[in-house]
Amino acid sequence: MPHITVESGKLTEEQKRTLVERLTAVSSEVMKIPPEFYSITIHEIDDASYGIGGKCIDVVKQEYLGKRSE
Repeated sequence: MPHITVESGKLTEEQKRTLVERLTAVSSEVMKIPPEFYSITIHEIDDASYGIGGKCIDVVKQEYLGKRSE
């Protein structure tokens, strides 16, 4: 039974439902395994608990949004 794990920032309930639906559909199509066999886990990680490039994501987002408004 295939299992898909997603790690992301905070998601809305609608985003979660859409993600589960689409990941299942695409994986089923590609792998030729019925959708009923898939399980999916979504792990939400707050921005201060995840880093990239030596910075926490909350800082990266602030810097990105600051550059976009210039």
